[in-house]
Amino acid sequence: MLSLQNFHFHHACESFLKMTKTTKEFLLKYGIPSLAIIVVVIQLFLVNTKELSRWKGGGYGMYTEIHYFYNQIYIPGMSVDSLVKDNSEMKFTLGHLMVMPNETNLKKAAELVLKTSKKDSIDVQIWKPIVNSENGIYTRVLAGEIHLNKSGL
Repeated sequence: MLSLQNFHFHHACESFLKMTKTTKEFLLKYGIPSLAIIVVVIQLFLVNTKELSRWKGGGYGMYTEIHYFYNQIYIPGMSVDSLVKDNSEMKFTLGHLMVMPNETNLKKAAELVLKTSKKDSIDVQIWKPIVNSENGIYTRVLAGEIHLNKSGL
């Protein structure tokens, strides 16, 4: 017996097979490449405007930078591992900061850390690893930093 999901799949396959040859050729020639171009444009837009890691959103240019997994969040006087251990919201927010280290995500992360900690103020930094291709030296650069006070919230 066919399930409803299988029925829809089979119906879609039959519909595709019943298309005229011209329609199929048009879809294959223009539809699929157009879809691929749209994905590339969206990914490049997010990389250049929202600091999306080149490893995400299609991966175009991913080998031009070190994987975002090696980005480091630094909060003086606090352990990031301890913050995310039993807090799924913190894990998601800090993980999102590592993938897209922009001002918006940095502020969201700092506000959450400040809200869940017993501190009056908090500094949050995100560091990205860099390898100089000319001399092979590995270093880190500050990708973003924020300082928040509880009185400012």
